[in-house]
Amino acid sequence: MNNEKQEGANQDRTYCVFKVSDREFLLPAEIVKEIVDVVRIFPIPGAPEYVYGAFPLRGSVTPAIDMSKIYPIEEPSYVNAKLLIVEVEKENIGFLSETTPYLVTFDVDIHIEDIINIEEFFEKYRIKK
Repeated sequence: MNNEKQEGANQDRTYCVFKVSDREFLLPAEIVKEIVDVVRIFPIPGAPEYVYGAFPLRGSVTPAIDMSKIYPIEEPSYVNAKLLIVEVEKENIGFLSETTPYLVTFDVDIHIEDIINIEEFFEKYRIKK
């Protein structure tokens, strides 16, 4: 009986939930490196519309992604914004959230929408150098 519980626990998936306007997005918790307070984001002239700007983080520049420019949702208010830092192919990406992100765990059998596949997202929206 105890082994069944342990095996079932291995089937759970934990996600980091962040909010933009009235929509919630999920990232697999294991890919979120950190969550930081947004003090100031600097605009990037000529960047795609979905790049809100650049955030300096420990000597490197991290693009801050505004999901409201990718999905048809209301313009968010980033007054107390948080930035979820994700590393993909040795590059950092930050996702802006209007509220403090939180963790949630689901059984693998539950269908969940709005999970961001980070590899696909990065390939589609990466800023080409």
